[in-house]
Amino acid sequence: MKKIKEHFDKKELIERLKESEKKYREAYDRAEFYKDLFAHDINNILQSILSGIQISELILKNSEKGDNFEINARIIKEQVIRGAKLVSNVRKLSQLEETKQVLKKIEIFNVLENTISLVKKSYKDKNIAFQIDSVDENLFVKANDFLEDVFENLLINAIKHNRNLIIKIIVRILREQQNGINYIKMEFLDNGVGVSDSVKERIIKRTYSKEEIFLGMGLGLSLVRGIIETYNGKIWVEDRVKGDRSKGSNFVLLIPEVD
Repeated sequence: MKKIKEHFDKKELIERLKESEKKYREAYDRAEFYKDLFAHDINNILQSILSGIQISELILKNSEKGDNFEINARIIKEQVIRGAKLVSNVRKLSQLEETKQVLKKIEIFNVLENTISLVKKSYKDKNIAFQIDSVDENLFVKANDFLEDVFENLLINAIKHNRNLIIKIIVRILREQQNGINYIKMEFLDNGVGVSDSVKERIIKRTYSKEEIFLGMGLGLSLVRGIIETYNGKIWVEDRVKGDRSKGSNFVLLIPEVD
């Protein structure tokens, strides 16, 4: 009897060690991924700022092009804002990893409207048309204060990857039931450059790889994915016009609804 118990104790210990090793490996891979992603994004930002400064120097040497100086200064300012947002996203990703998230009942409509207002102030120089189509203005989900970061990063993503003179962003809010669970479904539709099939697949996966970095999976979308997972929700991306990615994207969220 004693030998049998020792056998099971040893087997249980081995299983625990394997599980611990697996968790450590996942944490290490995640940390390495975020480190590489941060380095990639910050290098892009610094390169843009450097290019902006070099162009400014050329403008200053040519008085006839003085009108372009304001435009170039605005571009540099945008890159600095991007850098600050990147640092903020890294800090919040760290919080997600290190602390257990406490969820509460949150009304999403006010959070969305407040976020849109903040984004408008940050991008005053861009012509952005926002539209909200909702089944109700009193919709509640189980979430936390990070919900604003979800909305903000998705809206900024739609602005950043858009080459149109008028940036159009529609947020469609519906109710949906899946497997007996009531969700609030939110669709963020834009008229931007679209998302490749490779990135679509990676956004819904929990794997981390360097390939993701060069496919355009920035820290903003990594943060969104991480937050939605803590809500026991889902996220995926579709073409706004089915089969034609050039017409823009549709980022879809499912977040459990509460009464």
